[in-house]
Amino acid sequence: MNLLFDPVKFEGRPLAWTHLARTTDRFPGYYHWHQCSEMLFVHEGKGSVIVNQRTYEIRRGMLYLFQPYQLHKVYAEVSPETPYVRSILHFDAAMLSEELRLFPARHGRFRELLDGQSVQQAFDLEGEGDFLEHTLDQFVRGMGQGGGEGRREEAALLLLKLLDFMRPADGHTPVPPRPSRYSETIMQWLESHYREDVTLERIAEQTHLSKFYLSRVFRQETGSSLTDYLTARRIKQACRLLQTTSLPVDRIGAEVGMPNVSYFIQVFKKVVGTTPLKYRNRN
Repeated sequence: MNLLFDPVKFEGRPLAWTHLARTTDRFPGYYHWHQCSEMLFVHEGKGSVIVNQRTYEIRRGMLYLFQPYQLHKVYAEVSPETPYVRSILHFDAAMLSEELRLFPARHGRFRELLDGQSVQQAFDLEGEGDFLEHTLDQFVRGMGQGGGEGRREEAALLLLKLLDFMRPADGHTPVPPRPSRYSETIMQWLESHYREDVTLERIAEQTHLSKFYLSRVFRQETGSSLTDYLTARRIKQACRLLQTTSLPVDRIGAEVGMPNVSYFIQVFKKVVGTTPLKYRNRN
């Protein structure tokens, strides 16, 4: 399993970006989070994005928002004929928030998207795909000129344009509703029960599926195993408790459904890259 916490280094910039990244071979993705917000725009591709116990389709023109410390995964079905091409923006909310205060309505929308509960996180911009690609091209060229205040202005201007795309009143922004997937039902059940002793048999009983079909359909829809998702969810909560409480490590392990402290430390180190105590001290 890849490391869950994927820190982004801004190095003094208000934005860190990857423009037109192209993948033509295997891209299974992994569950992770960043200390900052992320926007992902798809130029080409198919697959699914998993965030907040929901799955969204990957296709051209989709824009996704991930809040700080929000567990998410991108699972792309890639082949030489169907590459995965995307642009990714990670942004320093504190730095850009000051730039946006001159625009109260957009600043309020910005804070709502970053901090709000149950905000919209997928936007279908297929009709504006060409214009948004042009906007991103302009930004990349502009960021290559000058530095300091000029870069902050370019970043703020890009964010203002993106916020216009993400207005809830726009008719094109809501992603059409669709029947819930089995993986979503499973993730939503785990959200309420991951602190408990969870077994495949128990999940199968609650979802009225056989445990063999359960495992297969979850992997088909998310690109990873149930165990990987459950571990990611537990360790993310453990990180939050390590940062926000003074609970001892063994108590935190028990709180997230891993009462064997040796096993908890072993898994935590594997997926975060350090021990719980070192993680707490570093943060």
